Amino acid sequence: MSLESGASWRSRFVTAVVERWGISRSLAILSISQAGASFGAGLIIPLLAPLVAGVESPMVPATVAGIRVTQEVQVGVFFAVFGVVRSAVQLPMGHFSDRIGARKPFVEAGLLVTAGVIYAYGITGSLGVLLSVRALHGVALAISTPALMALLERLTVGESRGSSMGFFSSLRTLGWGVAPIVGGAVADAYGLQATFTLGAVLIVAMVVVIRVGVPDVSTAGDETDEHTADADSGRVFSSWSQARSFCGLVVAVITVMIGVSAVISMEMPILERIGGSKAGFGLVFASTTITRLVVQIPVGRATDRFGRMAFIAAGLFLSAPLVALMGFAQTLWGFVALRALLGVALAGVIAPVYALAADLADAGRTGLQMGFVTTAFSIGFAVGPVVTGVLSTVGFAVPFVATGGATAVAGVCVVVLVDG
Repeated sequence: MSLESGASWRSRFVTAVVERWGISRSLAILSISQAGASFGAGLIIPLLAPLVAGVESPMVPATVAGIRVTQEVQVGVFFAVFGVVRSAVQLPMGHFSDRIGARKPFVEAGLLVTAGVIYAYGITGSLGVLLSVRALHGVALAISTPALMALLERLTVGESRGSSMGFFSSLRTLGWGVAPIVGGAVADAYGLQATFTLGAVLIVAMVVVIRVGVPDVSTAGDETDEHTADADSGRVFSSWSQARSFCGLVVAVITVMIGVSAVISMEMPILERIGGSKAGFGLVFASTTITRLVVQIPVGRATDRFGRMAFIAAGLFLSAPLVALMGFAQTLWGFVALRALLGVALAGVIAPVYALAADLADAGRTGLQMGFVTTAFSIGFAVGPVVTGVLSTVGFAVPFVATGGATAVAGVCVVVLVDG
């Protein structure tokens, strides 16, 4: 194929995407880059629990506050460090991004630090160093995520935002969906360090794609309006209705991510229960993102026509029993089936939440306000492994039933609190 014909093919593809979903070239490139970065980061997911189990931890006590510090609890703490640090840093970074009025440098910087962290995972030799690296991973995502969401808000428009967020989320999900399977297989064949190195290299490559293909969208010259005039007054939200809605979205994201991440600290018990390898657990984890990938774009388009809130609530109510039933699964394919259906439910929650948050956010405070949603994502992902790690000492099914119940409560909160 000649360069001219190749360029023509790419031009036709971009034109088709723009006409079909109203997605700009910049958003398409940003989505592709995030798919690649997610793939690089997702490669290491099935390796983290074995990594924690394999490092030296001579200073860890046998019990804390009467709770046995099992391997599952240590894995939960490992993931909690990431979430706590990311949650603490994310809102200030979102506010700083608003003040500077630039987004792309924050996205690029966060990805570069992430690449270094992923490589470092494979060369750590003690639990203390590993926890420090994990904390730095949290800082890296806190730098990039609020700016990324604010950049998305600027590259999308309200009447097609659900479709656009669905497109972005689908490509990003593609990376997460395939990567754990590939990462587990590469680790089984070539060792852990080969997988960590591959992930780091891919993320650096995606930084180059963003640098070349995505323009920065400055907010410095935006005109003020009734909501941005007091952006420096110290008020986070411009109305009680807006604050109440963001509160409901935060609850939704936290609880649904607890349910998604519940399996992480349970990798070893799950493998003992069902048999299998790292690649098998990668399939369990990835099945959620694979089905979410299939249905995310149609769901996003539907939210543009019928509203966001109903889909968010329905996704939560569907997630609740699926998460609870995981506590009673006995086979690999039982876990895969439940996690696959959970992906369908997630399609009704994650992208619509981001789209609704962008709809509700005030110009000039997008990074800060959408930072609440991304921080909720971090909190849920951090709390899930800790909850399952601690509750698993009571019984295998207990953490899944508890988080399923919490997800149902979150659905009620969304119906009561969120306008949209």
